[in-house]
Amino acid sequence: MKSIIMTISALFLFASCSKVDGVNPSQNKALNSVNGKKEKSQSGYMQQAVDKWLEEDWTPRVEKNEAIKKANKDEDREFTLQEYVDKIVIYNKELNATFEDSHTQKVNSMPVIGGKK
Repeated sequence: MKSIIMTISALFLFASCSKVDGVNPSQNKALNSVNGKKEKSQSGYMQQAVDKWLEEDWTPRVEKNEAIKKANKDEDREFTLQEYVDKIVIYNKELNATFEDSHTQKVNSMPVIGGKK
């Protein structure tokens, strides 16, 4: 029992030390990616695409709304999920100005997905 406790505590100690920057002197990038040492690198394609979409599409459409502008002025406010949902509603209304432009009509006309007649 004593050896099990010592083994567990030793594994915990070694695992903790390998995750602290500066403790692990390895120059092996593959090893560093596995053991938790952070490498400074550029963001990937998907992150760049999301950042570009936020900057060019989401923010200009949502920030036009006066209620959002007023809410964003107060920097000490706590973020709520309702605030995000409100932004989604504004974005969708701006994006799909009319019912015909949205995919709702197409989806509802599908035999299995659409509403029953």
